[in-house]
Amino acid sequence: MNQKKDAKKSVEKRAKRSIKVNKKYKDTLFKKLFGKESAAVELYNAIEGTDYRPEAVSMVTLEDTLYVTPVNDVAFTIDNKFVVLIEHQSTINPNMPLRMLLYIAMCYIQLTDDVDIYGRKRKTIPRPEFIVLYNGEEEQPEEVVLKLSDMFAACDMEYPINLELIVRVYNINKGRNPKMAQRSVTLNGYEVYIAKVREYGKTMRFEQAFARAIDECIKEDILADFLKLNRKAVQNMLTAEWSPEVEERAIRADERLTIAQRLKDKGMSVDEIVELTGLSVDDVLKA
Repeated sequence: MNQKKDAKKSVEKRAKRSIKVNKKYKDTLFKKLFGKESAAVELYNAIEGTDYRPEAVSMVTLEDTLYVTPVNDVAFTIDNKFVVLIEHQSTINPNMPLRMLLYIAMCYIQLTDDVDIYGRKRKTIPRPEFIVLYNGEEEQPEEVVLKLSDMFAACDMEYPINLELIVRVYNINKGRNPKMAQRSVTLNGYEVYIAKVREYGKTMRFEQAFARAIDECIKEDILADFLKLNRKAVQNMLTAEWSPEVEERAIRADERLTIAQRLKDKGMSVDEIVELTGLSVDDVLKA
């Protein structure tokens, strides 16, 4: 028992010390809300149906070593587990298990930078858990399980699975996974606020939608203290996340991919499609 406790303390101590903080990235609303021990453990308990207390959590700020833009994550160690919680606002990405494999590999490199992994004694590392919280606008089921093995080129009885990584995706749009929202006041408030922003965004500018949603949530005592204290920051973060220009570019990119797929179906060559759509060869091949 003492040996397990010592291993747990060692893992959490290394997590606190070794993972670097990248301060150049701005916070997002999701990270602002759930980036502290009390809110993170509340969210984790809501997802897992557990009853951990805040003191069981050690927050970890991961340096984004893989992407130009930051992964919208909240990460922490808890009970010998390394939990990565990611908010995902776009279409569910089937390549997420591979991205998470590369992600956790980089994390383990940082966690074990002062550990002799070539010695005879077996070392202890936290067990990873990957959870994606989906709140995009496309209709999705309440839960999706993505497996790394589903991406393997050949995987059947003749070719056994020697490496697996599982990502659990939960739909947190308002009305989906209601029991989860019932167990977390903060998650429920976040769902309500985002639903209001989307509803008002249909008929007004996003900046106006953000402000109206904040006013209503405060009036209805939904995330009221947080929104009163962070009103300007919330509006700035959402403006950056939900920029109409970014949204428009994403829509145009999706439309071009759809067009590319139709042209391919009609037998047009890749070079001709590239010239007509402005897409790269790789994008056309993937369409």
